[in-house]
Amino acid sequence: MQRLIKVNVMLALFVLSSTLSGCINKPKVDEIKIALDIEDDGRYDELFELYKEQTGITVKATYGQDVGKLIGTKDEPDIIKTSTVIIEAMRPSLTDLTTLINGDATLKLSDYLDPIIEALTIDEKVYALPTSVNTSLLYYNKAMFKDHETAIRSALNLGPEESIYPQPSWTYDDFQKAGVAMTKCSGAPPHHFGAETQLNWWGEWYVYAQQMGGSFYVPNTNNHKVALTTPEVIAATTFFREKAMGAEGVKFSPNANEMASANSFLAGNVAMIFGGHLGDWFSYDAIDLDWDIEVLPKPVGRPEAPGGELSADAFGISVRSKKVQESFGFLKLWAGKEGALKMYEHGKIGALKNMQAYIEELPSDKQKNIKIEALFAAINEAIVLPREQDFANIMRNFVMSELYKLMIDGRGAETDVVAVLTKIERNVNNYYRDLYGDN
Repeated sequence: MQRLIKVNVMLALFVLSSTLSGCINKPKVDEIKIALDIEDDGRYDELFELYKEQTGITVKATYGQDVGKLIGTKDEPDIIKTSTVIIEAMRPSLTDLTTLINGDATLKLSDYLDPIIEALTIDEKVYALPTSVNTSLLYYNKAMFKDHETAIRSALNLGPEESIYPQPSWTYDDFQKAGVAMTKCSGAPPHHFGAETQLNWWGEWYVYAQQMGGSFYVPNTNNHKVALTTPEVIAATTFFREKAMGAEGVKFSPNANEMASANSFLAGNVAMIFGGHLGDWFSYDAIDLDWDIEVLPKPVGRPEAPGGELSADAFGISVRSKKVQESFGFLKLWAGKEGALKMYEHGKIGALKNMQAYIEELPSDKQKNIKIEALFAAINEAIVLPREQDFANIMRNFVMSELYKLMIDGRGAETDVVAVLTKIERNVNNYYRDLYGDN
């Protein structure tokens, strides 16, 4: 009997010891790490504080570091930035979130824009949650329009009661006529222009090509072959060039030389941007620019033309993170309504289907003084950027670097649109052929 009691006591002590050992050895998660862009410094502090209030977990952020160099090191963040464009290339470093999403009672993928979730899904597995979207819009400086009201009314044949500002029904002709009316690029300075020329990224040229009916990638080639010498892409590129290099009465944008002379939308001497980026809203507000937005003008004869780009920043969890649940909890907050409204204060627009309604529910002093319905109309007619890991590299180093030569005078300049597009097409297709073989 005494032996039995002794055995039972020993078993009880063993169980208690194991339990205590488990409690002691299980680390308490009090911090998760995230790497963000340098321009995001300070933008998310309130969101970090909110998550800490809810969970006791600190979100430790680093800014401006190359995430690619952190992956696989001791400093690798738990939460990694990706996007709808580069998600496929980053997939090996990202945790499959599907089980976490399906096991969560509050997170529903159906709450998000369908094209964005489709872009973040590979082989029926979701690897990131979208935190903010970008789409193409027509941005305009209201003050410049007011300063040129008489010229705009004459150019567009507007009556005294009609608005001088861009309208949803605008065609490329309207865009050009209004732009020309606000352009002064000869004679003594100051000079000013009707629209910006976007040469540092693809957002303007690419949209013209799609709106004209062109396609960057050849269908059914796994986005590994381009067709840039079609009539549609030639017409789009010609329009892109002529607006910057055309004769008086046609030209309404600065060429590359003029862009180098501080002619820009941000500088206040360029009236419109075709395409643009939602990430710049913060900068416009910071300098008190009097700006607004409208859906993109369409080519003449193509009033239903799609083509504005749609993409999203998204964040996933490192496959090496030991804090998956805690990181997922923060992603849920960030990508949900509460987080999206926090981000709206800093010019970010969440990828939620009901985002417009959420914004319109805010007190008037919390809303931006812009035509927010134009943003969501633009999202509805936009096309998701190709999910191809080399797309951004191709655009920067093969496409825009050559198109730039069409926008300069003097040494190194090109004037033949077809010749330039032929060169780009050949170089891009050779690049893909070297990687993947013939398509």
